[in-house]
Amino acid sequence: MNQTTPVSEKVFEVSYTYTYKDGTPETCREEMKESKIHNMEKTIANGPTSWGATYSNLVILKELGYTDLSNIETWYKIGNENPWIRQAYDPEFTRTTFSECMTIGTLVKKLRGGNWCLGQAFYFKNLCFINQIDGGDEWLVIRDGISFDSWSCGYVIREDGEENFINQINRMLAATDEQLRNGEYMDAGEVSRCEHCAKKMFPGCEEIFLEGTTCENCYISKKMYLDAIVNKVKAGKRLVKSDLSRLQYSDSFLGIGKGMEGNGGLIFWDNEVAIGYPYGARDAVDIKIYKTKPYEAANPSLVEWELVDEYKAE
Repeated sequence: MNQTTPVSEKVFEVSYTYTYKDGTPETCREEMKESKIHNMEKTIANGPTSWGATYSNLVILKELGYTDLSNIETWYKIGNENPWIRQAYDPEFTRTTFSECMTIGTLVKKLRGGNWCLGQAFYFKNLCFINQIDGGDEWLVIRDGISFDSWSCGYVIREDGEENFINQINRMLAATDEQLRNGEYMDAGEVSRCEHCAKKMFPGCEEIFLEGTTCENCYISKKMYLDAIVNKVKAGKRLVKSDLSRLQYSDSFLGIGKGMEGNGGLIFWDNEVAIGYPYGARDAVDIKIYKTKPYEAANPSLVEWELVDEYKAE
């Protein structure tokens, strides 16, 4: 594996024109490291690319500062402890994989698109997102040395809007270490409440979902907080329909890994357990519970799953 250590560089906001092969121009604006600016200058001087497009009108708008590399070694180690991220091979997951976003707007732009390669990593300040699914949108979230959640960022941005997503990012930055570890980071800072029942609209602690009957409006277009379901499964209990009543189509994704062949989809997975049901099925009655097999000594990065329970939620 490539062990190259990144080198801190100046970062600039730039604009340039990208002209497609058919002659259609597009004005682009982005953050760019000094080395990439030099490479683009060479590309412009060389004329059309091999696919017929051209770059032109490169303008440096302002200097944004130097890249902050202080946490990359920690994030790289945490990423390699994740059984999915460490399987990245095209490209490999290395220290140079991490791309800094100097502004929160750039972070939103990167995470909104989805379809990133396995192991792609973006960070803003001391908050890092590493993609766990090849071509997907499920990001391991780390602040400093604390790995505390997994987010479908593109979906959240599209469904909740950029303003709400930025609000959530600011909560992650503002939370105490204890709030991160306890899954209560959404309680940091200002809390939005449902205008109908006054309960909190953003997931942050189990009580939001477990205290009595909560207004339906609290769940519309929101990503389900799964801790209560997962804790039940890990305690050896079976799920019932009421446990799954808040799930949406967007809460399911295709099963991955050996041993999941034929499974329609998942609503959750971590390093221990995966919870499967037919992909896109709103009722979620056919439940499959998987657990990870011990890693093979000859190939510790190989993840295999074993079906340990299968039933219909009543």
